[in-house]
Amino acid sequence: MNKKKIRKIATITLSLILLWGLIWSFSVTRIVKKNSKNSNLKNQHAIVKNIIVTETQDEKKYWEFYAKSGEYNSEHNSIQLNDLIGNFYDKNEDVVVSFKSNKGTYDEKSKKVILNGENLFVGKDGSQLYADELVWQGQDQDILANGNVQFVQDNKIVTKSQKAIFNSTLTNFKIIGKTKTELYADKEKKKKYTQF
Repeated sequence: MNKKKIRKIATITLSLILLWGLIWSFSVTRIVKKNSKNSNLKNQHAIVKNIIVTETQDEKKYWEFYAKSGEYNSEHNSIQLNDLIGNFYDKNEDVVVSFKSNKGTYDEKSKKVILNGENLFVGKDGSQLYADELVWQGQDQDILANGNVQFVQDNKIVTKSQKAIFNSTLTNFKIIGKTKTELYADKEKKKKYTQF
């Protein structure tokens, strides 16, 4: 074979390889774009054990949770937590409320914390709040309590209701719906309503 034929064959072979590469890259790019639109890739889940979640604002601690297990859902930007304890802080980073709960959800968009199951909030003054569901919406927002709400303050006031609204430090509250409130003198023994 002469050099002209060898060059022609090499040029045709190289052109075919380049054409095949362009077609292959176009096909792969189309598949990647199609898969990136697929909701399964957008909705990522991560399951974690022994997790600590902390929210800070302006380099100050806002709240902090410890949970035995949790699951992050990227589609809803939320974290589901199980068997958790934690603290909520004021602007001076002092603990204003500590809590214990069976289950909780933190929504990254709304910054809302919803606790479900057996919930106990304890204020820094020792007041105790029990409820089936507690919603924490921020340091300057009220705490919403729903379902079997029981509140004990200063070991003198015991209140039961289906709903209640508390300030973020548990020092002021409003009970809603059918309620029962009992007041006790210092030396008088009160009945225990609490489930913990």
